[in-house]
Amino acid sequence: MTKLQKPRETARSNLEEAQAGNSWLNDYLPYQLYRLTNRLDQRLQARLRSQGIKPSRWRVMSVLRSYGTLTIGKIAEQALMEQPTVSRVIMQLEADGLATRQASTEDSRATEVTLTQAGIEKLEAILLTAYRHQQEALAGLSRAELDALRATLNRVEQNIDFYQ
Repeated sequence: MTKLQKPRETARSNLEEAQAGNSWLNDYLPYQLYRLTNRLDQRLQARLRSQGIKPSRWRVMSVLRSYGTLTIGKIAEQALMEQPTVSRVIMQLEADGLATRQASTEDSRATEVTLTQAGIEKLEAILLTAYRHQQEALAGLSRAELDALRATLNRVEQNIDFYQ
């Protein structure tokens, strides 16, 4: 409240702002990132579904292709999924001949998972869709802008890890 405003005037202006909104979310980066990733994810999921691929299978197979043989816990961590969901997906992938499970050589309590050749081929076929999806989202950005974006996102992630 300014010195010139009376309490009623302040209450009225706050009510008017509440009704009109103050657009604070337009400058709140976590919200902008959430909206962006949510929209990207929804579009990708629709594209994957049109090819008969469930998003959970896509995520697990992508993590395995990117990082190689991993334990179920590491897959869950990298795919940002709950471990029981990852276990269920891996059982389905194994039943379809797309992945194999074996006891870890380092820890007999852990199970390691690897994509089979059929799993690699299945994933490679859908990577075209994923890359096209990324290309459309990043259209018009220069190589320098993409490099800067990746570097900035990596720095933000490091900050999050540091301040946790």
